[in-house]
Amino acid sequence: MAQKLWIENARIISCFAVVFLHVAGIIVYNGQGCGGTAAWWAGNFYNAFSRWSVPFFLMITGALLLAPEKDEPLAVFYRKRFSRILVPLIAWTLVYALIRVWPHLNDRSALSSEAIKLLRDLLSGNVYYHLWYVYMLVGLYLFLPFVRFGVRAAPPAALAALCGVWFLISVLTIAVYSLSGPARYSFFLGGFFSYVPYCIAGYLVSTVRPAVSGRTLFAAAGAMAGAMGLFTLLGSYALRGVDLPVKYYFYNFLSVTIVPMSIALFIGASRFSRPMLGARLTTRISALTFGIYLAHPAVMKLLAVAGINPNIVTPFLGIPLVALTAFIISGGMAAVISRVPSIRRTI
Repeated sequence: MAQKLWIENARIISCFAVVFLHVAGIIVYNGQGCGGTAAWWAGNFYNAFSRWSVPFFLMITGALLLAPEKDEPLAVFYRKRFSRILVPLIAWTLVYALIRVWPHLNDRSALSSEAIKLLRDLLSGNVYYHLWYVYMLVGLYLFLPFVRFGVRAAPPAALAALCGVWFLISVLTIAVYSLSGPARYSFFLGGFFSYVPYCIAGYLVSTVRPAVSGRTLFAAAGAMAGAMGLFTLLGSYALRGVDLPVKYYFYNFLSVTIVPMSIALFIGASRFSRPMLGARLTTRISALTFGIYLAHPAVMKLLAVAGINPNIVTPFLGIPLVALTAFIISGGMAAVISRVPSIRRTI
């Protein structure tokens, strides 16, 4: 039960952090604050200290699906996972494809151009900026049962070594890719490979207990996360004038700073076994996090149309206010959808 509670806590805080970083991204990615301005620093600060959010989701997946007690036949594993992921993937791909083409419905040339881009982005898993994660899960779920065979056979030390080497390869791959010039086309099915070590790390964190006190562990995790967040903040400032894609290297979920930050914070989260919002409410919100993740960009777009954006007040205050608003509205939408039998499976 204690393990279940900390997993639920981690789901909620990582889901909110995703919304948070996407709101902050409005400033740093969309040019609403130039490098060095107060608005840009707000976006950069909140981005730097919330990039652990998606790695948390991956480590939760590893903690749950790589556990030895999850001894399911291959067919059972695939049936369970894909019955839960394919309907949301298809449904929300259609929703966000419509959001993309809607502004071009009265312009045949622009509509045709957007349709071609949409097809290309469909193959690469980038129909909308957050859906890459859902597409990546398809490849991850295909591969994860075979990782579980290795987890079951390997001693913790060997598994930690594998995890470290795999992370090193992933981090170097992203660094080289970031320095190689304009982004190249890709196919979503192979995009999971570099993220597998997060799943292994999540399993290790959930099963291996270090021989130090909880207070010492929290202090060490906090110090590591703080230092890596600071390096991300300053590194992004140093690269602010460089051409893409290296400009945003330190924001990458596999950058040299985000990997240790994410693992350190996950270690701390795994030791917090009390429900953060009361047992019933924590369980309820945790169950809605996938729906919140899927819906929140649409909610953010509606808020922007209504004139609600991080610049409505000073961005240091506006970003958390808009993030909290989007999270609550998205949670309400997910709660409603979860109670309607005909569309419940979309979240």
